[in-house]
Amino acid sequence: MEAYLDNSATTRCSKAAADMVYKLLTEDYGNPSSLHMKGVEAENYINDAKKKIAKTLRVQDKEILFTSGGTESNNTAIIGAAMANKRAGRHIITSSVEHASVLSVMQFLEEQGFEITYLPVNHDGVISVEELKNAVREDTILVSLMHVNNEIGAVMPIEEAGAAIKEKNPAALFHVDAIQSYGKLEIRPKRMNIDMLSVSGHKIHGPKGIGVMYIRKGVKIRSFIHGGAQERQRRAGTHNVPGIVGIGKAAELASENMDKIMKQESELRDYMIKRVLDEIPYTCLLYTSDA
Repeated sequence: MEAYLDNSATTRCSKAAADMVYKLLTEDYGNPSSLHMKGVEAENYINDAKKKIAKTLRVQDKEILFTSGGTESNNTAIIGAAMANKRAGRHIITSSVEHASVLSVMQFLEEQGFEITYLPVNHDGVISVEELKNAVREDTILVSLMHVNNEIGAVMPIEEAGAAIKEKNPAALFHVDAIQSYGKLEIRPKRMNIDMLSVSGHKIHGPKGIGVMYIRKGVKIRSFIHGGAQERQRRAGTHNVPGIVGIGKAAELASENMDKIMKQESELRDYMIKRVLDEIPYTCLLYTSDA
């Protein structure tokens, strides 16, 4: 019997999502950029997936962009926003505990002349909203924070952070890395003042190699993949239609079953913690999240 306990790294693709991927690979395999019926059929699949994902976030389907995964979503949001808005300022804020796909990008932008403020975290791995607010300046163009930490599960106060950023500088963009939280916590970008959001398919029982970006209408980003006019000219290249359909199905199922799944996982977590503490001598719990 296999006991897999690493769902934060990747999840097994659900049968429903895998079946859709297979169907798009073998039956409805058209190129959505083609004008014939196979192409139109593929484009309809993409539009349907966008609607499903947009519904989970209560946003417009036109605000959904497909990428190759969470890393590309984070890169596109941060680099794209920085380059598109650098005339307004070159100051960016993040935390000291972000994923490498954010911290590495920040290091790259520092080399390009941007100033990065790295906020510290407390013993629970969470930033101070007051420190964040104090760090926001007139030339701050972007704040990028993860929602849930991929190592310890700490939950950042995203809604409070969004309100503080916009109160101090309404023009500053707020990007959230929701790769570990999407499908597990309620996310409402409009209410939470989120301008851009990153999601990855393989964290929610979808296929690997597919990701999502939410980009609020009106937000300017600079594209860095050039070629065709796909994704409203924001990301050139033939669409990964099987992956898109797979993540659309996975997102739909995650949203529909979120409360049930999180209740079950919380019960399993508490059961495991209790057994470990009760039955293994000299063990203690070093960290617990409120999630």
